[in-house]
Amino acid sequence: MPIATSTVVGALACQRNSFLKSFETQVISCKPYEPILSSRDKQNKNKVKDDKKDEGLFSVELEDTILFPEGGGQPFDTGKLILLDDTTVDVIKVLRKELSAVHVVPQEVKEGTVVKLSLDWERRLDIMQQHTGQHLVSAIFDSYDLETLSWSMGESINYIELPKRVDDTIIAEASRRINEKIVENIPISVATPDEHGHEIDVSHIPDDYDKSKGVVRIVSIGDMDTNPCCGTHLKSTGQVQAVALLHQTNIRGGNSRLHFACGSRVSKLLEKNHLILKDVSGSQLSCQIEEVGTKVAELNVNYRKVLSREASLLKELAGLKAAAVFEELKEKSVAFIYRADSSPEYLTACQKELLTLINGNKDSGVNLTDANTVVFINGEEEAKEPVSKERLPSMKKAR
Repeated sequence: MPIATSTVVGALACQRNSFLKSFETQVISCKPYEPILSSRDKQNKNKVKDDKKDEGLFSVELEDTILFPEGGGQPFDTGKLILLDDTTVDVIKVLRKELSAVHVVPQEVKEGTVVKLSLDWERRLDIMQQHTGQHLVSAIFDSYDLETLSWSMGESINYIELPKRVDDTIIAEASRRINEKIVENIPISVATPDEHGHEIDVSHIPDDYDKSKGVVRIVSIGDMDTNPCCGTHLKSTGQVQAVALLHQTNIRGGNSRLHFACGSRVSKLLEKNHLILKDVSGSQLSCQIEEVGTKVAELNVNYRKVLSREASLLKELAGLKAAAVFEELKEKSVAFIYRADSSPEYLTACQKELLTLINGNKDSGVNLTDANTVVFINGEEEAKEPVSKERLPSMKKAR
């Protein structure tokens, strides 16, 4: 019986039903793993060298799969191949090679072998919540004429890139609208362009994906958003659970990255930040959590006062030291300025004060150009190196 051909990416079992957790299929091919490089990677020689760590792995193609290959901003799934004798083989990563899904595994699995696929469901659900959540977030910001230029899914926080920094009032309003759409539990559907019946922009589909042989998927959130997307998605907005819009960071050309989290990550982030606030308020600020903002503001004001007072005292101390050195230079050719607890700021202040004295007393006989030398030493007492007379001529004079 001939070995079947593999299902094309776009029509995989995981794309037809993203809630499948196990699946029986067979191995179509198994070959030593060769890094799958994008056109950008091929121009990066370091990338090729880095992938040598993958030697000893194998590329397995299956008749069909419930493990999604990396693409569309969505990370790959992980899981296991379970053989008929119950041997398990970890699937390290799943990548797309043109129209095929390649499962990278640490051992050879012979062609024709029937295997059961087991999906890391916790990872898949988290990924779907982030990805579907991103579609929802982008759809809402589209209504403000703020197009999503790119997006990235992180380990705990994601971001979308917008063409400009967004006002806080719009962020707050968008957050409310996004979470209202979650409560509405809007159905999410997937269709082909023919089924969709409307022209759709497919310019973002990778060049190495043959659209004439593959399957382009159109993901819609009710009638509020429609986009081509190869990823796995939830069945309704309610399954996103929650979206938290976080901070913004400015990047090139005036664009802004708006960071966000979805699903179970929201509660995890809340718990993590609450524990931080609890620790800061209790053990460090000795106040209630609600008072942290006020307490920090007070500390900041006091800190600025201390800095100002320190600067004044430093200037006064440097003035006294400079005056002493100035008198010393009237009798000696070399003088030292050193304090065990000194800082570069102190030495700089001493230099300025000393130069002021010298320039204001031209008839004092003190001349750093050719008659006198001042050696500035900064560091702890035990680190101070003795200065010999032989080394003095080579030291730079303070001017």
